[in-house]
Amino acid sequence: MAKRREEQPDEGSPAWMSTFSDLMNLLLCFFVLLFASSTMDEGKIQQIAASFQNISFSIFNQTSQMIQNGQMVSGGVTQLENVNSMMDQVGKAVDNSHGEDSKAEVSNGQNPESSEDGQAGGMTSAQENENLDVEELQNQMEQAGLEQSAEMYQQVSEALESYTIDERVQIDYNYQYVELDMNGALLFDTGDAELKEESYAFMDKIAAILVTYRDSIIEIEGHTDNVPIHTFKYESNRYLSTARATNVYEYLMEHADLIDENMKVAGYGESRPVASNDTEEGRARNRRVVIKIYNQLSSSQE
Repeated sequence: MAKRREEQPDEGSPAWMSTFSDLMNLLLCFFVLLFASSTMDEGKIQQIAASFQNISFSIFNQTSQMIQNGQMVSGGVTQLENVNSMMDQVGKAVDNSHGEDSKAEVSNGQNPESSEDGQAGGMTSAQENENLDVEELQNQMEQAGLEQSAEMYQQVSEALESYTIDERVQIDYNYQYVELDMNGALLFDTGDAELKEESYAFMDKIAAILVTYRDSIIEIEGHTDNVPIHTFKYESNRYLSTARATNVYEYLMEHADLIDENMKVAGYGESRPVASNDTEEGRARNRRVVIKIYNQLSSSQE
């Protein structure tokens, strides 16, 4: 009886394993992409999609054995020729997730250099617009202040006229305040800071006018000519002008219901002349006391 011939198994792995291993390779790539996409926004996904444009691969029947040097190897044949390139693209996309500017440039297909130029131009344009807005706002505020000062100038002028002291006070205004300029000789003796008694009635009328604007900032300034002074009471013109302004302030506070926190006093000596000190007439004009009544807009800023 003849012996039954034993069937010898085919060499190598079964055919189904080749298909199974290829499927596993594809699944691995798929999950790698899912993992990378999970940490990116729409712009990053577009980057990954763009990286596939130049990538091509094919599936062979050989059994996959390992992943080596970033390539899937099957029977000595590389199945995904550009895995390294693909992984580099994914890595770059993840790194770029920390740079919003780079994302915008890649996703929109823009040149980084042209984008920087555009951003610089945009910043310059924004700065110019901001400067224009600030300048326009400043002009509007000055115009509003000028209107307030003009109205107050009219009121003060009428009050000075009603008290018949308008000829002894020079009045002017700008967008911040109305200015009352009083000659020093009307209030003080030469080289002295004490108010003359004959000036009291005049000062009472000034006080009555200022009460109307007690809620505004009121500043009293003392000024002198440039003739040097050095006495036991006043070391310089600066001291003399400060003492004169202070004495006017004290008289007004004593004879009018003014708000002390709204009052300001300053002495400028000869530093702010309104006329030339080369003539006696000019020096007489520079010896003065100025009262500035700030309008409501300027007072609120102060």
